[in-house]
Amino acid sequence: MVYIYLEKRDNLWISAGFTRDLKLMCSSLPSPSITRALRSLLSTLYSRRIFAVKIPSAFTKEVRLAFEKISIAKYLPSSMNGNFLSTVRRILDKLYAVWKGSRTFFSEDEISLGEVSDFAKRVLCLTIKIPRGFVTTYGDIARLLGEKKYSRAVANVLSENPIPLAIPCHRVIYFDGRLGGYSAEGGIRTKKQLLEREDVRFTLNGRVRKEY
Repeated sequence: MVYIYLEKRDNLWISAGFTRDLKLMCSSLPSPSITRALRSLLSTLYSRRIFAVKIPSAFTKEVRLAFEKISIAKYLPSSMNGNFLSTVRRILDKLYAVWKGSRTFFSEDEISLGEVSDFAKRVLCLTIKIPRGFVTTYGDIARLLGEKKYSRAVANVLSENPIPLAIPCHRVIYFDGRLGGYSAEGGIRTKKQLLEREDVRFTLNGRVRKEY
């Protein structure tokens, strides 16, 4: 079962899904619209063949409006185990800190990648290690996996990243400094904004400068 939790930070809704043992398994980018935030999150869960979630009882109407393909049950966050609220709020704070460009790091112990393939897990676990203020390329990750020809496969995995911000796929670009794709809301424009908040600089033609 996946437990959805969401709160506002600076008038933006942050939503995330957690396993029973409070591992982060999906997230959406902050949004001024609760419906958009939930739709993005639930679409990610649906693509991972997760068809049932628990949602705080105060938000069940919004969930049904956002996405009708998933079975919804209610729960009261205050009735969960003692560290539930402190843990999920700490994770939301960290997600929002990455969104704002702060120096924040997620560890593999904080996330759950569930049923993704072994190859995808290797890609995502390498990506989570890319620090703020730096970028790497799809080809660099492919080489670390043993074969440069895996570059396209790496890009495909990152296009389906279930935990954006925690797994900072926005820090992975093409070899020539072009940004490549970004499947989260806002696309390449959002990817560029995230990198700029992390003090990554661009050339006049919009490519990441070589020193990064």
